[in-house]
Amino acid sequence: MNILIAPDKFKGSLTAGEVCEAIAAGLRAGRPGATIRLAPLADGGDGTLAILHKYLHLRPRKINSRDPLGRPLAVAYLENEDSAFIEVAAASGVVLLQPEERNPLTTSTYGTGLQLRDALERGKRKLFLLLGGSATNDLGLGIAEALGFEFYDNHSKLVRPGGGNLSLIKSIRSPVLNLWENAETTLLCDVDNPLYGPNGAARVYAAQKGATPPVIEELDRGARHVAQVLKKYTGVSVHGIAGGGAAGGIGSGLTALVGAKLTGGFEAISRLTGLEASIEWADLVISGEGQIDAQSLRGKVVGGVLDLCRKYQKNCCLFAGRSTLERQLFIGKKAVPIRTIMGVAPDEEAAITHASDYLTEMARESILA
Repeated sequence: MNILIAPDKFKGSLTAGEVCEAIAAGLRAGRPGATIRLAPLADGGDGTLAILHKYLHLRPRKINSRDPLGRPLAVAYLENEDSAFIEVAAASGVVLLQPEERNPLTTSTYGTGLQLRDALERGKRKLFLLLGGSATNDLGLGIAEALGFEFYDNHSKLVRPGGGNLSLIKSIRSPVLNLWENAETTLLCDVDNPLYGPNGAARVYAAQKGATPPVIEELDRGARHVAQVLKKYTGVSVHGIAGGGAAGGIGSGLTALVGAKLTGGFEAISRLTGLEASIEWADLVISGEGQIDAQSLRGKVVGGVLDLCRKYQKNCCLFAGRSTLERQLFIGKKAVPIRTIMGVAPDEEAAITHASDYLTEMARESILA
């Protein structure tokens, strides 16, 4: 029997690779004759860079950059001969700030822009930006600033782009040197939120970046305003772009200013890692994530794996820390059982602390027909 283990991370507990190893240990004990293949996955959010490093044998490139508040920061991205893979969270992530420092009015993606600029100056022509986990809501204008764009107010005074200054921007000046000419910039994201509005970047994500309700409304107004400026300057309308609100609007700003292309993180990762061929090989596919809910089926790892299992008519089983769905799903007529750690652990602390042990035991005892 060929078994493919293809999960996302269990956030706050295990990496996707650790999930794979834990499940594999149980399967080897319970099904010693099975051929097991491990395929740790991600969907463009945090942890994606580690997955790409594993599959594509990339090398790190370390540079001096800036954190979301402009402080010096040594950071790395991954590269090969013609490509660079940059995680926005590495230089512009909310995890870099103390809770009391988080304020999307003052944070900037400038540090991520320095990474992108370094890659372009070194001749990389395929750029991949992973958009999860940002501390910012500057529409990626900080990145653009690092590439040489300048932003001005009504009095032709230079404006440093940040969430709190968005409404001041009236005009944009492009750099003399177009570093991204003949380069292909791909933005990987795991959400489909628009730039502004009820489901936009500010109203859905800014609170977790430290924004109060009044700040959220200010950021949303600023995004609406900059969208109009971008339309005037570039001719690109960013309001209707699915994923344009990703990472505080980076999806919108870079689409308009440098011609970046947004793509679903899972779609890109599955293509880069050859996932579809592995699913075609398997008799059984095991996937999962820390919490399985309705969002899991919309562009996330679990939903993407289930779609491929449906395509190739494969049996599938899901493991999770917890699930808000029924105990099983269906792909066509095939039942997809969902097994959760919270279903066997005495409490949440034990489930998180001993997640690996629980997964191993669940895999060993499960009847995976």
